[in-house]
Amino acid sequence: MPRLRDPIHGFIELSEAELRIVDSAPFQRLRNIKQLATTYLVYHGAEHTRFGHSLGVMHLVTRAFRSSISNYEQETGQLLFNEVDAKWYEQILRLIALVHDLGHAPFSHGSEALFDEGVEHEDFTARIICETEVAQMITDIGDAFCKENGVGASYKITPELLWSIYGEKNPESNPQYLEHLSEFKFLKTFMDSELDCDKMDYLLRDAYYCGVNYGRYDLNRLIDSLTVYYNEKQNIRQLAIQKGGVHAFEEFVIARYFMFIQVYFHKTRRYLDKLLVRCISEVLENQRYPEAVNEYLSLNDDVVLGKISQNATISKNAADFVNRNVMSCVYETHTHANVNTNSSDLLIFNALKRELKRKLPDCSLDEDEASKLAHKIPMLEPYDADSGKGIPIISAYLKKPTSISDESVLLAGLIKQINIKRIYVDKVHAKEAKQIVRDYLAADGEN
Repeated sequence: MPRLRDPIHGFIELSEAELRIVDSAPFQRLRNIKQLATTYLVYHGAEHTRFGHSLGVMHLVTRAFRSSISNYEQETGQLLFNEVDAKWYEQILRLIALVHDLGHAPFSHGSEALFDEGVEHEDFTARIICETEVAQMITDIGDAFCKENGVGASYKITPELLWSIYGEKNPESNPQYLEHLSEFKFLKTFMDSELDCDKMDYLLRDAYYCGVNYGRYDLNRLIDSLTVYYNEKQNIRQLAIQKGGVHAFEEFVIARYFMFIQVYFHKTRRYLDKLLVRCISEVLENQRYPEAVNEYLSLNDDVVLGKISQNATISKNAADFVNRNVMSCVYETHTHANVNTNSSDLLIFNALKRELKRKLPDCSLDEDEASKLAHKIPMLEPYDADSGKGIPIISAYLKKPTSISDESVLLAGLIKQINIKRIYVDKVHAKEAKQIVRDYLAADGEN
């Protein structure tokens, strides 16, 4: 079995058939799609790409899936799945994880504003796995699974099945999905939930390459604590946490919170991402990414940077990006600002903009708003076993799971959304603008 050495997880094992996907042109393109957009211009080590991340997520879903079903069997004395089904679900999960980021645009999330309205990178992922050579590679893996395990067509693995599980908004239109509805909903939580392996990998990977500690948490303890809560009455399987792993989960959520504040929402990175979008729009036809899959796949970070560099002689935006001419942040709200209409935070922000424009009429101004929930855990309310929502906490002493609100005071305190609004000015006026802001706030405070 081929093994790839990874700086985060050590050796990552693949089958020969999975390696064919990794060697395909759509997957190799991910070597030139930076994971964190323009963050490498702030944290110089952040040169890592979607390529390594995709392999890392595949590695983690395998570990997480095996750990959860093993713990369930130890706790209940019952098999969650028979041997063939377990192998089938694991292979499906590995393939979803491997291909889940194939549709990312150059610089990942940093340039998604250039998609046509209503289009997301996931739409391109669906088309890439269904319309390129990757489709046949997935189908071949499915055919080989059926042959090796002596099972029929109901165990086929197709691109359409993978997408119905992971990304399709109306998956019930797929008969194969309906046949395994409960199981496939369970599988999706490994890739899309507050416990998903996508977050598990990118937090550790981003922290490592940025050279920061904010994103670190006890991965091994968290994965070892995963289990399953099976509500037979409702036929709902849920990814759960053993009570002893709650602290590792707290650490995981808090790591994500700090990474958003310190890295993902860094003031310079946010400005550079906005500048990048302007630069890319100037070099794309119709200022939008192309609709054709092959044309879209021809674009990566290197290609886009080359076009921006060529455009730098005639475009101020391109010249500013190439020369890293960044506007200065002269004001930002607190981390959890109230940005609703007529809130004091918003009133002060707008008043500062007016003051800067009045006193510095020749100054260039820009603004940004970064918003994110630290987590989306509905389990901060009492656990409802019938609805199947939230993350169950499994105790060795109780028959029914408890709520995260019962187990974690820390997470109950992270319900307020991150909202940061910033004002930027050109460097020529930065010093004067900062003084205007200080004077205004001091006077406002006296009132």
